[in-house]
Amino acid sequence: MSAPENKESPTLRVRSPEGTALVLRAHFARHNLRVLALAAGTLVAALAAWVLLYWVCCWLLVLAIAVFDLPYTRIPPGFRPLFIVTAFCAIGYAWIDQSLTSNAQPRDEKGFGEIASDLILAIPRMTLAAHGTLRAWLRLSDADLLQAAELLHRLWQEKQVPMSGVRLEIPDPASAARILFALQLTQIIDVHRDETEYWLRLNALRPAAFRPARDAQIEG
Repeated sequence: MSAPENKESPTLRVRSPEGTALVLRAHFARHNLRVLALAAGTLVAALAAWVLLYWVCCWLLVLAIAVFDLPYTRIPPGFRPLFIVTAFCAIGYAWIDQSLTSNAQPRDEKGFGEIASDLILAIPRMTLAAHGTLRAWLRLSDADLLQAAELLHRLWQEKQVPMSGVRLEIPDPASAARILFALQLTQIIDVHRDETEYWLRLNALRPAAFRPARDAQIEG
């Protein structure tokens, strides 16, 4: 029997920065699709929650009309516009609260007012989360992708690169920020700190497409 053929995919087995840039483009495209799907799912869930809340409010209003014998035979026509305006006001308040809150970490102990606020703003915050998810959308130009690939090749050779040395590969600060954010967000690189310097290293759990061929073959 002949040995099975080792079919290499067009991943980081390609040793040129240009080839790595193509792999990065495909990797970031898959990431953006996941971001879009998550944002769409969050928005659909938020809309469903608003509809459910509207019908609960309608049911409570009908119950109040019956219990207190109010002079209405149906839900007042102004209730729906009032609900919509209130919903937009709640979303606006949630956005202001989110902007002014410096520490979003949950606390062990909360007062009654904070608990009530969390319950009231749950759906508005869910609505805002759809937009917040889109902040993870990656927009890199061809030049950014090539510079990111060159940085990765340098990391493969040197194992770690000081943050101050990134300027050698990426002179423009805005491009450097976009590239480092994209590589960290997609778990290709990590940032570590010692006493005097921040260092870039390859993430140990990075996708197989961004590992040397021998490492990928060992895992396979």
